[in-house]
Amino acid sequence: MKTEMLSTVLDPTTVGEFITEDYYRELAQNFRTKFPSEARFVNLSKLAVETVLSDSNVSGIKFMNGLTDVNDPSSRILVLIPANYTMNNSLPNAIINKDGFITNTGEVISLEKTWQVLFNHVLNFKKLDAGTHYTKINRGSFFGRVRLMELLNATECRSFIYHFGYIIEENLPYKPMIQPENQITMYLEEALPCPGSPGCPKPGSPDPCALTRIATNFAGKQADNQLNVLRGFRDKILQEKFNGAEIEKYYTISASLLEAIDKEQNKAVIFKEIYDKYIQTSITSINNNDEATAYSLFQEAMQHLTDTYLYQ
Repeated sequence: MKTEMLSTVLDPTTVGEFITEDYYRELAQNFRTKFPSEARFVNLSKLAVETVLSDSNVSGIKFMNGLTDVNDPSSRILVLIPANYTMNNSLPNAIINKDGFITNTGEVISLEKTWQVLFNHVLNFKKLDAGTHYTKINRGSFFGRVRLMELLNATECRSFIYHFGYIIEENLPYKPMIQPENQITMYLEEALPCPGSPGCPKPGSPDPCALTRIATNFAGKQADNQLNVLRGFRDKILQEKFNGAEIEKYYTISASLLEAIDKEQNKAVIFKEIYDKYIQTSITSINNNDEATAYSLFQEAMQHLTDTYLYQ
């Protein structure tokens, strides 16, 4: 039984559109010109896509950009993260499998490796464009079930070529274009990027960032100050003082975690406990220059919450 959709703005299953060969060539050339050192495409297993879509609760797939080696652009991979039908914002929430995710080759990688390869992509992009803020880096694209099934059913090939494009007007890199390996001229594009308009939350929207929502609810007038402390600490983590892969984990599962807790009858109590035990205590540690304790609390919170509410 599919999860009830919470938004009438977007049917996630229909995200994606077939484009012309001329437009494909334009975007592909833009990408080659802008990012000459980057891999221009990866192979995408048809079986991998079919496997993810075999669950009827999956509305589509988030094709997330990753690198197995942060120093090797040719180690580009895609992590195929299934999405459900729950719309906290303009994209459906990720379905988190404790056994890990399928990649573009059909290999299953662990959650720990998933967060690391996603973070490797972020670190690599910062080398290419140091001025882009961490939260604005394109991490992947979402295609809906209906469009992907149309692509799968239109060809008998065993794999696809997942090309990367670049839209100059929107400064949007890694724009996906999927082509059958047998060179039939079909290109599926018009996916929703994440992050970035219109694919991710905007300030003032129903925010799927757990920290923002919880702090806003319980910190009162101090919420903005507390969130600024946490964001500053996040930036230190991302500067490799600690392991930034933990931040990728947080942003990937945050909306799904909120969805799971919202289904609990005592959700208000749960959120208050999270605030008291983890958020407020972490802020105190950060203000006392005890960042190691704050980072340990962050790791502990993520492990506890995922084990309790996501991996059931």
